[in-house]
Amino acid sequence: MPTAPARPLFLLAALFAPLGVIAPKVVVPLLALAASWMIIHRLRSGQLWRPFRSSAAIPAAAIIVWALASAFWALDPQAALITVAKLAAVLLSTLLLVDGIRDISREDHEPLRRALIGAFAIAAILLVSESLSGAAAHKWFYEFQGRKDQFDETVLNRAEAMLFMMAWTTALVVWQLKGGLWGFAPILAAIISIGIGVSNSSALAMALSLICLPFAHYFGVWFLRGLAVLVFLSMLAAPLLPGTYLSPDRWSGQFGEHQYSALHRLHIWEFTAERIAEAPILGWGMDASRRIPGGDTKLAGGGNVMSVHPHNASLQIWLELGAIGAVLAAMALAALFWRASTLKERYQRAAAAGLLVSVLALAHLSFGIWQTWWMAALALNGAMFAMALQLKGK
Repeated sequence: MPTAPARPLFLLAALFAPLGVIAPKVVVPLLALAASWMIIHRLRSGQLWRPFRSSAAIPAAAIIVWALASAFWALDPQAALITVAKLAAVLLSTLLLVDGIRDISREDHEPLRRALIGAFAIAAILLVSESLSGAAAHKWFYEFQGRKDQFDETVLNRAEAMLFMMAWTTALVVWQLKGGLWGFAPILAAIISIGIGVSNSSALAMALSLICLPFAHYFGVWFLRGLAVLVFLSMLAAPLLPGTYLSPDRWSGQFGEHQYSALHRLHIWEFTAERIAEAPILGWGMDASRRIPGGDTKLAGGGNVMSVHPHNASLQIWLELGAIGAVLAAMALAALFWRASTLKERYQRAAAAGLLVSVLALAHLSFGIWQTWWMAALALNGAMFAMALQLKGK
C-alpha cells in the first residue's frame, strides 16, 4: 500500500481509467473525492495554502475571475454563475492534486505504477469488449432504464476519448519502467479500441497525435515550442476560419450524405463566428452558447445552427468570454506546451506531446469545454501525467 499522502493519487490511478470507460460522468465525483481527501491532508499538515502558491495558480485565478465577471452580462447570469462555480472547483481540485504529487515517496512508486498500468489494461479490455459487442452492456442498461429508443452506439465516444488520453500517461509509465518498444503497448491498445469503435473525432485525434509523435521524440524541444506558438496564434485566429477556409459553402461538395455531421459542424462554427463578431471583446457571457440568439434556426440538411455548444473549444471561449478570455486561455495552453518542452527525456516530451495534441483535437471537434465531466477528465489526465513523471525507474 502507498503511504498516507499518496493514497488519494492511488485511488485515482486505480479507478480513473476503468470508470472513465464504463461511466465517464463518474469521474466528476471521483475528482471531488480525491480533492477533498487532499484538503484534509493539507489541513492536518498545516499547509492548506501550499497548493495555491504555485505558478499555475495565477492563470487559474485569472480565468476564474474573468469568467465570473462575464456573468454580469451573460444571457443567463444564474446559469453562468453555476458554470463558473464548476470551473473554479475543477481548477482548484487540479491545483490540490498536482501539489499532492510533491509528497510522493520512493516507496509509493511501485504501487502507483501497478495501479496505473493495471487500471488501463482493465479499461482497454472493457472498451474493446463493448465495441466488439455493439455496446451490449450499455444497450442493456438503456433497456433496464426503459430508454431503449434512446440507445446509440455513439455512447462509446466518450469512453474512446478517455482511453486514448490515458494511453499516453500509461505509455510514459511503461517507457520509464521498461524502455524500448514496451511503451507503445498502451498506445497500440488504444489504437485498436478506436479502430473498431465509432468515434471519428477520436480517430482524427489519434492520427494527429501519432503524426506528432516522431517529431516530438527527435526534435522535442523546438517542436513543442513551435507548437506552443502555433497553438497561441491559432486560438486567437480561430474566429476568422469558419467564414473563410472552413466555410461550409466551400466544403459542402466534399461531403457525402453519410458525412453530414461534419458539414453540420462547419455550419455551427460559421454561425458561432458570426455571433463572436457581434461581441468580440467581452463575449456573450459564460454559458451563453446554449442560449445564443438564433441558435435554434433549422438547417436544410437537419439540425440547428447551434447545438448546446459549438463543438470547438476555441470558438466557445471566444463566443462566451471574448478576446480577453481567448488570450488568457491561449496563454495557458501555450504555457503547457512550453512546459512540456522543458522535460529532460525524449520519451517524456513525446508522451506529453501525444497527450496535449490528443486533448486539443478532441476539445476542438467533440465536447463542450465547460461540460463538467470533460473538465474533470482533463484535470485528472493532467494530474495523472504529472504524477507519472515522478515514477521513474524501478
